[in-house]
Amino acid sequence: MLLAWALIAAPQVVFVWGYLTLKDYARGLPATPDLDAWEASAPRTTVISAADGSLLAEIPFRVSDTESGHRFPVAYGDIPEQMIHAVLAAEDQRFFEHAGVDFTAVARAAWANYRAGTIVEGASTITQQVARNLLPEDIGRTRSVRRKVREALLARRIERAYSKQRIFETYVNHAFLGANSYGVVAAARAYFSKTLDELSLEEMAMIAGLAQAPGRADPFLDPAAALERRNRVLERMWRAGFVGEDEFRAAAARPIELRPAPTAYGTLAPWHTERARREIEDAWPDELAVGGLDIETSAAPVLSIESEAAAIDHAATLAKRHRTPPPQIGALVWDHATGYVDATVGGLSWSDSKFDRATQACRQPGSAFKPIVYASALEHGVITPGTPLRDAPIAEWDEDLGVHWKPTNSGRAFRGVALAQDALASSLNAPAVTVLETVGANNVIELAHRLGISSKLVAVRPLALGASCVIPIELAGAFAVFARRGEPAAPIFVVRVMRGSEVLVDRASPWDPTLRPGRRLDRLVAATARPALALDPETSFQVSSMLSDVVARGTGRGARKVGRPAAGKTGTTNQNTDAWFVGYTGRVVAAVWVGHDDPSVHLGSRAEGSRAALPLWVTLVAAAEGDRTPVPVPGEPPPDLVLARIDRETGLLARPGAGGAIDLYFKPGTAPTEHAGGIGDASGDLGRLGREF
Repeated sequence: MLLAWALIAAPQVVFVWGYLTLKDYARGLPATPDLDAWEASAPRTTVISAADGSLLAEIPFRVSDTESGHRFPVAYGDIPEQMIHAVLAAEDQRFFEHAGVDFTAVARAAWANYRAGTIVEGASTITQQVARNLLPEDIGRTRSVRRKVREALLARRIERAYSKQRIFETYVNHAFLGANSYGVVAAARAYFSKTLDELSLEEMAMIAGLAQAPGRADPFLDPAAALERRNRVLERMWRAGFVGEDEFRAAAARPIELRPAPTAYGTLAPWHTERARREIEDAWPDELAVGGLDIETSAAPVLSIESEAAAIDHAATLAKRHRTPPPQIGALVWDHATGYVDATVGGLSWSDSKFDRATQACRQPGSAFKPIVYASALEHGVITPGTPLRDAPIAEWDEDLGVHWKPTNSGRAFRGVALAQDALASSLNAPAVTVLETVGANNVIELAHRLGISSKLVAVRPLALGASCVIPIELAGAFAVFARRGEPAAPIFVVRVMRGSEVLVDRASPWDPTLRPGRRLDRLVAATARPALALDPETSFQVSSMLSDVVARGTGRGARKVGRPAAGKTGTTNQNTDAWFVGYTGRVVAAVWVGHDDPSVHLGSRAEGSRAALPLWVTLVAAAEGDRTPVPVPGEPPPDLVLARIDRETGLLARPGAGGAIDLYFKPGTAPTEHAGGIGDASGDLGRLGREF
């Protein structure tokens, strides 16, 4: 009787025990795992692209020391059928038939493992593997019955919530396949430099076979093991009816021919790419670590290639001419209308040196700094473009530097007196020193900072001649303010950053001709709050007029070869250590620095800015402008400015018909009212002319 009751109660006890055990195992598992949220937050590759969409770099995600690599999600509908079959044959042939757990496979694996006396075959389905990857902490990491049950329970819940296609898509996007590749797209690129559509049957089989043990079947480290595993997958595809026998045997007979994808980073616009990467790393380090960012830059690929080639050729020409090692070059081309930096040349070779001399090297600018000195004096009203300035030898004890200071002009000739406009055009040193002394070095430094120069500037007299170092991009930005009538110009390397549909930042200019109408309207609305002017429009125009004279008849005459109106300034430091030309057209501003990384190495005799830097500037700007219609420089003057014809000897109004006069622009109330030619018009004390405006 007791035995009968035991036989009756046993199934119920087992059922209750099983129910309670399953309930305990299921504790803490989510009711419906969110594949979509997991997919959206999953690490993936960050892509940096040029202005035309060309690939600049693919940056791997790095969420920990043990998890980093590349992932490129693909939709199920874009996966080739043979790739699907290869994965099914390798991992879960009955995937589309079972409900998350393949009990037939469980029985088969149990029998195989029992006969072998060890684990030789697994039975985890694709859905179970997704569950394990989705919630490893919730399921547990220790191999146990409890983990397998929790895995199976979660797989069933996933199957009830999502389609087979969605589950398969998740699996092939997240499976680790070796070579820092997560997902089949990344693996196709890593092993064969191909898209999924370009893969052959045997290549698909090799990739599919890596999911089970990427380390043991690594084709780079163990080609024989990889070949054996690949052919086993091919055989399974044949036995499953996915391919015919002839197709299987032909594919199995072919060797594995690996062709790893070349690294894109550094092959196109390398310095621009690195600058963009640094910007994102500084602003969004966590987002860059997780990856999945689409970073759109302003880099113009063709112009970048032409600029780098021109820089190399130019350096070689200088080396041959002066019998010196090729100098380094830092240059950039910047669209001052949009703010986009189109091209950056950080040196002669990215592979030899990652240091970006255009955006990182601080070098003395020489006379290229003088426009800022004159701009400060014009802003404070202590000079006009027509002020006569003393151009005579200076030999004085400098209290700040503790030395006798004797600045000379290039060629060492002095003119005695020169109008401010002429003094800047001819790059005369003594007048620049006098202007600095009159306006005050601190005022010059304050303006330089407003113009975007952040490098440390020292308030000493040699500042007038560019004794404090600046970075090329800083000086280009200052000149861009002159070109933009006083509006500050922030260089834009990164135009937009997105992660999926989320926009992290959008700096697109509304004047960008490539923008779609809707986005252009958005950017116009965003641009309504314009930044405060760095310099008033009247002073900016006066400086532009003076710099256009530098090109028309001064030290920058060579810039006329660009074939359109331009303004700019040469710069040369002592013993021709550094050579500069910074200038702009109606659309672009460009800065070119030439020199050696070691300042003790000189460029050579007669390697001034006009010869060592300006020719390359012409090449870069001509390439950037192309055949676009020329834009006048400095353009139409602000309405308050007054145009007057000035006598070069006296700084007074020139008499009608008098020769040697120049047309200059004056702010209201600052133009001379007397005509030259009368007695006492000009002072005989040239020292007073230089120091008392």
